[in-house]
Formats: sequence, structure tokens, C-alpha cells
Amino acid sequence: MGDINMEIGAAPELAFINKAQIRVDASYQRPLKEKRVKQILRDFSWKQFGTLMVVDQGDGSYTVYDGQHRHAAACRHPGIIEVPAAIVTLDQAYEEAQSFLGVNINRSAISTVEKYWAGIEAGDEKMMQICSVLEDAGCEVVPPGTKSPGPNRTSSISAIQRSIERYGDWAVTEACKTIVAAWPRDNAALSGVVIQSLARLFKNNRKVIDRERMVMKLVGKDRKILAADAEALKRIGGGDAAVSLAKVLVEIYNKSLQSNQIQIGAKG
Repeated sequence: MGDINMEIGAAPELAFINKAQIRVDASYQRPLKEKRVKQILRDFSWKQFGTLMVVDQGDGSYTVYDGQHRHAAACRHPGIIEVPAAIVTLDQAYEEAQSFLGVNINRSAISTVEKYWAGIEAGDEKMMQICSVLEDAGCEVVPPGTKSPGPNRTSSISAIQRSIERYGDWAVTEACKTIVAAWPRDNAALSGVVIQSLARLFKNNRKVIDRERMVMKLVGKDRKILAADAEALKRIGGGDAAVSLAKVLVEIYNKSLQSNQIQIGAKG
């Protein structure tokens, strides 16, 4: 039993609590993501709401450490007075903050999108960075529990995280802006392969690459055909799909260009 924590503490009390009695402790919670609150309101359903994790403050009030955005949405919803909550008692604010961070870490068998939104709730630095980069590009991650594709929505969390680590925030933002502008009606355009390919080109050609030119060259081109061309290159020369697509994009961009041509460059 050495690998099992037996000091699990007291079981939480389950109850419905008036939403006005619940507040957020700003000392450790991250600022609300307004888009996230609005998305919850648009898709509000008790079936998706779940249970808030709150701390009894002993004075008739509670602080929420898991479910901040759901609580904010409930507070704005005119049809809701009480919300379901699991009530725990903690000794100090530090313990509360640790619970806030740990509650989403110890969950498994969830999708990368679910991990992303859990990370946003927990203030995870990497997930917040992804959110910031996408917001700068006018994009967002597909909301959890919904099938809401859109030309500015993505579920490619792992690919975006890798791209940020390899190529930086600016390159990924430029890549996403390019994709949305080039294929405004393509609900699957923000795929991991395309994001990684373009981010690589923006990072390695920052001084010469022109996003407007890249958009102009891609408008009207079928993204699926580009992917097929990249796959053919991959079969011939090996490598991964993102590298092959980057080579295709370089050829398209440089066509008829006499100067300031771009190169595929290092992977990062």
C-alpha cells in the first residue's frame, strides 16, 4: 500500500449553496477569461456544470478553488440561485491554493482539450500561455463537452504547445492568423500540422517573411491537396508531415519572388 495515499482527509459535504455566498480568493486565482465565461453561458446545462469545489470560511461564505469560471457564469445566469458544491474545510489560504492547483493535476484518461480547460481553471502556466497566444490570433480552443468546430477553433493542444516551445509565441500567433485569413470557412484549418509548419517558417524567416503574401498565396488553395502534396514529399524524402508541408509552403511562397525568399530552416 506504499503507493497509495491513505491520509485522504475528511470527506467533503455535498450541498446546494446560494451563488451569492461564494467568492473568489484573488490572492491565488488567475483573472477570469471572459471568453470562457461567455462560452459556458452560451452552452449552459446542468448536465455539463458539474460540482464546484469550495472552502467553508466559517462565516457563512465560501471560496471556490475549482470551478471559478463556472461560478462566474452561474452568477450571471438569471435562472440560477443555487449551485451544487462539494464543501471542504482547510486550515489556511496556502492549503486552499495547493488544492486549487492539485485538483486538476490528479485526473487521467481525459483528452488534451479537457486537460487544457482543466489547466486554465488551475492557472497552469503552459495552458495560460497557449490561451494567450490563441487570443492574440483571434482564435480559441474548442470548448469542452461540445462539438463546436469553427475556422477559428482548434483542438490541437499538443501541437500548439510544441510549436510555442520550439518557435515562440510570435511565430505561433502569426501562423494562426495566417491560417484563419487564408481559410476562413475551413472548420478544420487550425490543425496541428499546419500550425507547426507555418510557425517554423515564421520563426526561421522573421526578417523577410510577409504574412500578407503567405495569405495571398494560400487563398483559394485546397488545404487537403496541400496536405496530399506534403504526404507525397514525405514518402519520397522521409521526415514528418510538418516538415514536408513546410517544404511545400516554401515553394508556394517563393514562386515568382526574386528577393526575400524564405527557407525552411532549422526545426528549433
